[in-house]
Amino acid sequence: MVKHLKGLRHTALLLIPAIFTVGTVEAHPAHAKPVNYPFVVGFERFHSSNDDNEYLAAGGLILLNELNCVACHAPPPALADTLTGVAATDLTGAATRLDPVSLEIFIRNPRFLKRDSTMPSLFAGPDRNLDEVNALKHYLATLTYEVPDYPVGEIETGRSLYHHIGCVACHAPELGYRPAGLPDNAEVEMTGLASVPMNLADLYDLRTLAHFLLHPNSHRPSGRMPDFRLSEKDAIDLAAYLKAGPDLVLPENLTKALDGGETFVIDPALVAQGRALFATKNCIACHQVPGAESTPQLPRSRPLFELQTEPRAGCFSDRPVGGAVPFYGLDEVQKRAIAAALARLAGTTRPEGASEIDWRMKLMNCYACHERDGIGGAETSREVYFGFATTEAQRLGRRGHLPPALDLVGATLTPDWLIRVLHHEQGGGGVRPYLATDMPLFRKEMIDPLRELFLKVDASPGEADAPGTGNIETGKAHFLGDTGGCVRCHGAGEIESTEWPGINLATSPVRLQREAFDRIARAPRWSHPGALEPPAEFSSQQLDDLWSWLKSLGKE
Repeated sequence: MVKHLKGLRHTALLLIPAIFTVGTVEAHPAHAKPVNYPFVVGFERFHSSNDDNEYLAAGGLILLNELNCVACHAPPPALADTLTGVAATDLTGAATRLDPVSLEIFIRNPRFLKRDSTMPSLFAGPDRNLDEVNALKHYLATLTYEVPDYPVGEIETGRSLYHHIGCVACHAPELGYRPAGLPDNAEVEMTGLASVPMNLADLYDLRTLAHFLLHPNSHRPSGRMPDFRLSEKDAIDLAAYLKAGPDLVLPENLTKALDGGETFVIDPALVAQGRALFATKNCIACHQVPGAESTPQLPRSRPLFELQTEPRAGCFSDRPVGGAVPFYGLDEVQKRAIAAALARLAGTTRPEGASEIDWRMKLMNCYACHERDGIGGAETSREVYFGFATTEAQRLGRRGHLPPALDLVGATLTPDWLIRVLHHEQGGGGVRPYLATDMPLFRKEMIDPLRELFLKVDASPGEADAPGTGNIETGKAHFLGDTGGCVRCHGAGEIESTEWPGINLATSPVRLQREAFDRIARAPRWSHPGALEPPAEFSSQQLDDLWSWLKSLGKE
């Protein structure tokens, strides 16, 4: 019996005798090199060892949330609505995705299979109870679900999809891959920002990986992996590409050390014991399982205020200490950041306004694609992987393939349209048909607080002037004629643009707040640097006429 595990690296095993080792083999070319500490993307992009302690403390708050420290250590009341923690992987179907050997390794020490895992281990210490590990394995082995028998996808099609629909905003591009349409003399730069590792994909087979790609929000309720609304064909092609790298083989003697070389048979008595342990070990503080209570569990350890970080003990330990203390394997920068955050908790206030938007965008990694207030946006070296939907769109330059900036988005889009865009309802997406990268779908519980913040923070301090009654025919003439020249860049309903493939303006009355429409029409470069200026500035009456005509088109 030989167990195949792609992406496994030679590492010290904290769970089994050191004589069992795995040789190093190159993993899939699009995989980021795994780091040897818990990977939190919002911390990795914006914080480093060069930060002073004051700034690093802000990164420490990100880690306290994303490592789910607050599942065990209660935050101060002032930060209770900020440090809410994350919902870890829903374990429904855990035994469908992972075989019994992998389940056991994950229970003992998840960092053996996934070195960058944010999941700590309660069984990596010298006092680990292997009977408890076995019981938990038997319980998790009962958590299965039906996965369709998807056909095998096309690797090359998956490679192309991976590199132009937005995957590489977070994950690593394949070394040496040149996007389609890139000039022969153009140089593809190496990415500098850290990429989110995806070596869990190595543990899934083609079927379960395709199923995950189709339903990521169900599998990971934290929303840290959004739903790209892939077709089944796209999902199986992506899965084929992500599984195209070489396998690493777990030696047969290691497999036998974990399962005795016997066929695994679920023991009902151990299942019951494991189910009870899942609660008593407080696994339910992070994970959802079928039939478990959906209400958050109360923290069981000392509150954050009381934690001491100077001694290298507890969760700060360099090696597993055993007992009820989880082992995270934090690196030195992470320890310093958390210590700085804990030292400043008494004076830390809940982020509000623009600060709260920044906080949530870092947690959700919105900055991987979008810029706001000069922060974030696609890394320059990754821009070539955001595709143009059409050859004509290449004339728009960066605007023709990069996601838009979110400056004042809450004062630009109507509340209803913002819901449509973020929930993908009633045709809310697709106003930029020149983009090959579509806005992914996040869970409503995760994205709605950010939507509400946009509307609150970006709201204009005064009310916009109420539009007068415009003349529809005159408005159409402005759109088509020399006065506005709008048709050069924009279509409107069935009317197509004459020169540039810009946004179709038919939905403007339901998409844009009126004040924002006037602002953009008078100075389009405010919204789109590099946009063509209108031949003449619109008067208020001309804008009323144009608005009335667009509204008459009745596009919802």
